[in-house]
Amino acid sequence: MKTKNAKTIGYTGLALLAVLFVVVNMVGNNLFQGTRIDLTENQLYTLSPGTLNIVSNIQEPITLYYFFSDQATENVPQLRTYATRVRELLSEYAQLSKGKITLKTIDPIPYSEEEDQATEFGLQGIPVDASGKSIYFGLAGNNSIGDSEVIAFFQPNKEQFLEYDVSKLIYSLQNTQKPVVGLISRLPMFSSFDVETQRIRDPWVISTQLQQFFDVRSIDFAATEFDKDLELLIVVQPREFSADTLYAIDQYVMQGGNLLVFVDPYAEADVPMMQKDSPIEAAGVRSSSLQTLLGPWGIEFTPAEVVGDRKYALTIDVGEGKQERHYAILGLDKSAFNASESSTAGLDFITMAMAGYVRPKAGADISFTPLITASNEAALFETGQFRFLPKVSALAEGFEPSGEEYALAAQFQLRPSTAFPEGAPSATATQQTHLTQSPEDVNIVVVTDADMLADRMWVKVQNMFGQKMTEPWASNGDFTINLVDNLLGSNDLISVRGRAAATKPFTLVEALRREADDQFRVQEQALQTRLRATEQKIASLQSARSDDGQVLLSPEQSQAIVGFQSEQLEVRKQLRRVRHELDKDIRSLGSKLKAINIGLVPALITLLALLISIMRLRKRVRRD
Repeated sequence: MKTKNAKTIGYTGLALLAVLFVVVNMVGNNLFQGTRIDLTENQLYTLSPGTLNIVSNIQEPITLYYFFSDQATENVPQLRTYATRVRELLSEYAQLSKGKITLKTIDPIPYSEEEDQATEFGLQGIPVDASGKSIYFGLAGNNSIGDSEVIAFFQPNKEQFLEYDVSKLIYSLQNTQKPVVGLISRLPMFSSFDVETQRIRDPWVISTQLQQFFDVRSIDFAATEFDKDLELLIVVQPREFSADTLYAIDQYVMQGGNLLVFVDPYAEADVPMMQKDSPIEAAGVRSSSLQTLLGPWGIEFTPAEVVGDRKYALTIDVGEGKQERHYAILGLDKSAFNASESSTAGLDFITMAMAGYVRPKAGADISFTPLITASNEAALFETGQFRFLPKVSALAEGFEPSGEEYALAAQFQLRPSTAFPEGAPSATATQQTHLTQSPEDVNIVVVTDADMLADRMWVKVQNMFGQKMTEPWASNGDFTINLVDNLLGSNDLISVRGRAAATKPFTLVEALRREADDQFRVQEQALQTRLRATEQKIASLQSARSDDGQVLLSPEQSQAIVGFQSEQLEVRKQLRRVRHELDKDIRSLGSKLKAINIGLVPALITLLALLISIMRLRKRVRRD
């Protein structure tokens, strides 16, 4: 009887628990609707303060169209995982906007109206097979006056900038006018008349690209005031500016304006006008610093020093068919770029020539973010060396790295005080109200090389049938556009940094691959060296022949070729062995991980369960 009553009570208790569970969920959904807790390792779903400010300041309603080919990606699990991440983040934006953002999720099935809508927005369809089917994975947004912005395709390798890209789209929909950018430069960046050649000089490609995206206004380097609607000021090679011009720049920053500066210890693009009685270039004639302003603001730049870097030194032609590494002309790859900054993270390769370094002054109350950094194999040269450099190889002689990683480009956030505390330097200054300090934080980016903007440093220009064709081979232009685009945003948008990715790379496997790739390149270079040596030997033997010139190989040539073929086969075997060792190391690592996951971890859990069971059994025995 007792057993029956116990069973009844047990069933009743289970039923009550089930009812209680449903009630608690219903009450919780009503009381805590919209409440979320982000338990991810890197707070992936917690939006940054800058994004929260952008969303909270939305004035007019925005509609976001999230296009994802759900059916077409059934067999692409990696993309579907990232798509879920994107959708959840977009839902977070919509929820926090309090009705100002409407999110619509659309599956653009092939040949449907939804696919036509995606195409009209300008989204990119990625083909998946030969049938012509495409995958859409992008975002389009409309504001209340019909303006639209798009993210053509969410690239999984740019996951860390997902929040920045979405926040930028929303910010752009709220600020629709073409930004006004002022450019003041000592270099011939715009179309102008060349006195020496007596011809019209073509504008630099970077100037043309800037004009495509922004309302760029060329400002005379003797200007004493700027347009009131200027949203960003770019200063390139600020050499021999008048005190009134410097004062105008100072007061622009005091009004809260952001500033992008390209200074240079030795700008090759700044060709000085030589005097007839003095053909020798004067010391410092190609240097620029803007230290009259940067110094008082807490930013240190030394035009008397050039950064040389053994790791990033480029190989250049030095004449007579010879090539040498130039320690001050740098080819910077991803390892030199700040991966957490949107202006540099997506870049591949940047070139700089005779660049300097920049850093905050000791004790300055200033936020310092390096964007491009030299390696730990860098050292400093005196700028004067490059005026009379006898040979490029002289830079490598006695080169000793200092161990310091110099910032070649950096962003500073500060609230500066004026560099002219006593007011306007002359009566001709047109500033009406003298400001002594900026009312808010400003962003100043300093790049210590102006040559990087010149065409020869990053782009190949050709004339084809009267049309100017450009083919970039370095990311200098992208870097400049990114800087301008970033500085034109509000402080909220600029503060949105790169976030951690949800997916974790196999770092150890990648390290093994890089090690094997390094070995492969060494072997490949050795093969090329042997090939050139053999070709030279064959050419030498051919030129020494005294026969009738028939195209026949001499015994010496035949023997040389046979020898090279043997070497080539041996090197190829070595390359195959390198690849085999790589695969063997990776397979060994995979076997170890499988053994841990399949064998060791379950064994440890089983052992732990046995220990707990033994402890419980002992407690029962003691009670009995």
